[in-house]
Amino acid sequence: MTIVDPYESVDWETHIQYKANFHTHTTMSDGRLNPHTVVDRYHQLGYDILAITDHNEVTWPWTAFAEMEPSRTTLNRMESAPETMPDNFDFENRDPVALQMVDIQANELSRHHHMGSFFNDHNNTATEEESLDATAAKGGITMLYHPGRYQERNPEYYNLQWYLEVYGNYDHLFGLEVYNQGDRYPNDRHMWDSILTVMMPGRPVWGYSNDDMHTEPHIGRNWNMLILPELNHEQVRLGMENGLSYFIYAPGGHDGPLPPVIEAVKVNNRRATIEITATGYNSVVWKTGGNVVYEGNIINLNELEESYTYVRAKLYGEGKTVAGTQPFGLRR
Repeated sequence: MTIVDPYESVDWETHIQYKANFHTHTTMSDGRLNPHTVVDRYHQLGYDILAITDHNEVTWPWTAFAEMEPSRTTLNRMESAPETMPDNFDFENRDPVALQMVDIQANELSRHHHMGSFFNDHNNTATEEESLDATAAKGGITMLYHPGRYQERNPEYYNLQWYLEVYGNYDHLFGLEVYNQGDRYPNDRHMWDSILTVMMPGRPVWGYSNDDMHTEPHIGRNWNMLILPELNHEQVRLGMENGLSYFIYAPGGHDGPLPPVIEAVKVNNRRATIEITATGYNSVVWKTGGNVVYEGNIINLNELEESYTYVRAKLYGEGKTVAGTQPFGLRR
């Protein structure tokens, strides 16, 4: 057996963990906070990487916020529910360099299955295929958002085969949101495991946890820790594309219990083991196909069924906090 380790290129002793959110809204679409306020809130909570993903609107660069104007949705809401909106729409610029943050050019392509589009300026196409073709042509990368929503609304169309086809056809479609706005759609992870069962170990799909922030209470319950040699756009993109991260869900937000912190992952192909070193956890379970198949911070893969194509670890901490690894491929 060969274990395909997503963290193989990570030096856990020298690389640094950077905090990221990849799904964020402002008054440039249907969010309740102005762009500069959103940046300030995430900066105050120690985020290093932020993608503002307004619906079909690229709210970027941060240094040009002052030149932007609020969306029609925002202006209408200002008339119908002014108590939920800012006092004004005097946008202020923010300098990501001064804030020591990476500002990702992004938007949420929303006329179909919602998806995050990163590192390109494409927006507002009508179908998934058009959006994926266009973002690929512009050198961007994409992530499908909250798949559980579509299991509720249109499961006949957005079935497992649909996901297998789009991931099989588009290499730049790197990830899937597996926690959204707290945990609105637990079926996100059911679909993720179903995809991984078929596509692993040859075609990994990386899992991400995002705030899908629209209002103040949404901020800071979901994030991702990217493990990188340095903080810049190039390294962040490489980390996103290659799964150099683990995801966090903290139900109580930053005022609640701290989630587990993964400090190292050690893969031993000769012994067929994976060992996780972490702090702040009460238990570790290993999952495949949506089922728990092992418990403990060290898994012996020789004890599992030969049919398994991957495993992933889930660490539970105080207050139902969660840290989740990317999937480890099992090649026999």
